[in-house]
Amino acid sequence: MKDETPPDNLREVLLESVPPLGEPADRIGDVGRRVRRARTRTIMATVATTVLVGAVALGVPTLWRGTTPQPVADTTAPVFDAARCPVAPAKQSGELVDKPGALVPDGALSVSLCELPLDPAAGTVPTPRTVTLRPGELVAALNALPTKEEVAAKLGQPFNHGCTMIGFAEDLSLVLTYADRAQVTVALDRNCGTAIADGRTRFMSGSSKFSPTLLDGFVGLYREQLAASTDAATVQAPACPATLTQAAVSGMTANTDARDGIARNRGSVDVFAPSALVEVRACRYLAGSGGTLKLTAQHAERSAAPAVRDLLNEATKVRENTDAEGGSTVTNLAGCAVDVAIGSLDVIWIADATGAVSEVRVLRAPCAEVRRAGMGGLVVLPELAGQLDGWLR
Repeated sequence: MKDETPPDNLREVLLESVPPLGEPADRIGDVGRRVRRARTRTIMATVATTVLVGAVALGVPTLWRGTTPQPVADTTAPVFDAARCPVAPAKQSGELVDKPGALVPDGALSVSLCELPLDPAAGTVPTPRTVTLRPGELVAALNALPTKEEVAAKLGQPFNHGCTMIGFAEDLSLVLTYADRAQVTVALDRNCGTAIADGRTRFMSGSSKFSPTLLDGFVGLYREQLAASTDAATVQAPACPATLTQAAVSGMTANTDARDGIARNRGSVDVFAPSALVEVRACRYLAGSGGTLKLTAQHAERSAAPAVRDLLNEATKVRENTDAEGGSTVTNLAGCAVDVAIGSLDVIWIADATGAVSEVRVLRAPCAEVRRAGMGGLVVLPELAGQLDGWLR
């Protein structure tokens, strides 16, 4: 069978295909690199993320290859709910087709991100997030996505497109509304890396959630819109609980992991806290009899929140070395055991300008490490330890 492995320069070709939107000021490196983490559950999640990023970011087959072009939505009229979102995944026609013209018309009044759970037992469908702030930027990003022929032209050879077979929990689409025409729905196929609208197919690239200029651009505009409509005086970090159990902060299950309300609107290559912070609250706990963690000191800060944001973004950053073969090794892993009995713990609550709240846990004894949702075991920076000690001693 003929080798259909894409050429080495495919990443560069696709990444160059879409001009960037205005990116948040603090962008971390490519999340498509593998991250080996100390905690078992995190390791498994990281492996899954790496496969996803490699497949979707490059828009090339990783788990499956085939010579048959992948399908696009057929001409059956979709059905929409009250929020104008599709109520069923886009049907497939069996072949990739295209026609001339822009993917979506100019002049959109709004762009909504619709998330349709694929499991009927998943519960309530999330309320779509709608961007009315500079929607023309998202229209431009959609229309800049390349056709199959444009990708092939940059490659200098035919583009044998294939799809992954990852079981995503939801079907995504963008819905654009207009003053003088019917709405336009763009089906986003993460396995095939395509954006499909009105019989036109374009190819996405650049990150685990398609392109930084597409969905990362969407959440960036949405955060900016939320911040503009949120009264900072109403934003507060949570109070420090008087006690915590060891199990409650173990991070071994979803219910005991650090809270991360910022995550929903964090782009795939954004830093931990991409928006300005309004308030920071630090809580120090020491283990008493039976291992129960008891609050011994706390400190709330609003005026210095911007500087704390920079410090936390540095403290939660994964640092890596890349070898000559492209492999990477994390250089700031800590050595705490997964099931360590915590003797001393600092909890940092942050509330940002959008009103979202997240948590960072800093183990101080018997070992030291920084833990955030979905990640753990990072070395505690001396600057962070010093700031916490200055507040809580």
